[in-house]
Amino acid sequence: MIGRLLKTLPVLTLVFALACGAAATATPSPTNAPQSTAIQPGIATATPAPAVKPAAVVNPGKLTVMVGSLGNERFDFAFTVDSTKGNIYGRTVHGFLISDNETREMVPGIASQWGLSADGLTWTFTIRKGVKFHDGTELTTEDALWSLQHSWGPQAVEYAIDSTALVASRRMNRIEMSGSDKVSMVTKAPVTEIAYVLSEAGIFSHGIMPKRAKLHDTAEEEAYDKKPIGAGPMRLVKHVPNYSMTFERFDDFYYQPKNGFPEDKRMKFQLLDVFLAPEEATRVAAVRAGEADIVPVSLATKNQIETAGRRLVFGQEGISVYIKLVGCWEPQHPCHDKRVRQALDYAINKDLIRDRLYGGSEVFQVKGWTAVTPSTIGYTRELDPLPFDPNKARQLLADAGYPGGQGFGKLIVNTHPSISIPFMVEGAQLGAEFWRRELGLDTEVRVGDGVGIRKRQQAGELNGQLWWYDVTGRKDATSTMAVNYGDLESPNRAHGDPELVRLVRETFGILNVDEQAEASKKLYLRLRDESYNLGIGYVNIPWGVGPRVLTWSPYSLSNHPSALHTITLK
Repeated sequence: MIGRLLKTLPVLTLVFALACGAAATATPSPTNAPQSTAIQPGIATATPAPAVKPAAVVNPGKLTVMVGSLGNERFDFAFTVDSTKGNIYGRTVHGFLISDNETREMVPGIASQWGLSADGLTWTFTIRKGVKFHDGTELTTEDALWSLQHSWGPQAVEYAIDSTALVASRRMNRIEMSGSDKVSMVTKAPVTEIAYVLSEAGIFSHGIMPKRAKLHDTAEEEAYDKKPIGAGPMRLVKHVPNYSMTFERFDDFYYQPKNGFPEDKRMKFQLLDVFLAPEEATRVAAVRAGEADIVPVSLATKNQIETAGRRLVFGQEGISVYIKLVGCWEPQHPCHDKRVRQALDYAINKDLIRDRLYGGSEVFQVKGWTAVTPSTIGYTRELDPLPFDPNKARQLLADAGYPGGQGFGKLIVNTHPSISIPFMVEGAQLGAEFWRRELGLDTEVRVGDGVGIRKRQQAGELNGQLWWYDVTGRKDATSTMAVNYGDLESPNRAHGDPELVRLVRETFGILNVDEQAEASKKLYLRLRDESYNLGIGYVNIPWGVGPRVLTWSPYSLSNHPSALHTITLK
């Protein structure tokens, strides 16, 4: 049935009209590392361990999830493109050095302890014993060392594809064993976000893999992606590229009470099917027909969902709409002028996008800037999107030398269907219409796939153009700001200003947590003012949920169906 739905149902279209106008307590620094009171948020937070919950009965059946994108379907993080698109399968297969809880705080995982040295240059992780890979072998300190070296070591800059890995490898001095059960990452300058980026609370899938013979071998990497072995809650048992993945429960997943953890994060069902379904109409039809249990939808289809006896479950602050002005450091492009960038921002009616596409503030909030939402460290209300002010927009554009759009040339807007935000393409079309109507610009919307657009952007083929896409919400936005603003060699860099690079690195080099949070507010306001990236708002992701799902408590700040261990099935 699912196969028939995926192949035969038409794409949903939207007709729109523009309106006129040690366990889970403290995690101290390892004993062989210099002590520091300046630890990354969440690391040294001592909280009472919750009462251990009894193990739930495992349903022998299957959970079926549909998503709008599967990224480039690679399980080796170094080679992911637009890596957050693979979160549902990456986080299913892989176990993390640092886990998280329902409030997105970092808690022990494969690493029982971690800490940052007093000089901010050395992160040290203590690897717990007894963690099993899917093939039954025990995860060792050598496996953790190899995984970190493979993706983040200084040599990874020669082969890694993922932008975070590329930036990290350039900042790394060395990664080494610092004890029989300890791995240390030594950076050239303080990199305070490492623990968060490596954690399950972050937005990537930095899993620990079994060590291989070489740090880089194309044949071995391709073989691994065909049959990945991880330490996560489920193992991959079937993969049909560009169509589906099937996973089976891993009984020996380490995060369970018998290993000293406060809860059982093993799945309470036996199998998981993940299907690719870019069109919302396909997903809605599948959940209505009982052929899917969880699908991303929109409020426009709420009645279709609820009249079929299904319901909506919201993932709070799941994902933001992000407009990247690409390659604007090149002086030949109009967007090289900040007045042009700001004009584009003031010309967008964010409230109309919210109301016309998403049905109001229950789903879409006109708050935050790019990856920074109200739950993000460093957020302030002053960061909320610029107001719709077409008169100011027209004046800015005229002051930049393009009155009424004259001499500007064509403004190309690249976009693609989103894994989690319905109407991504339609939103870009609305934005292009605003720029046509309010600024007199000749605009063109080009719809592609996210992986392909990112490759072209990183290759410099989109310089002078725009990319209208999505970015996952996060508790700590340090890593994405470092990738976009703190490294002029990053393939995702937003600008060419060495002073901004200095400011970013200075801010994120502050080791005191409270001081860094205050400095981040000032930094984000400065970056927002530069308008290399425009913020529209964020989405509380609506998931259409079928009647077989009795309970589910998705975590906030997730673009994927998160916390699958909280799901119980009929």
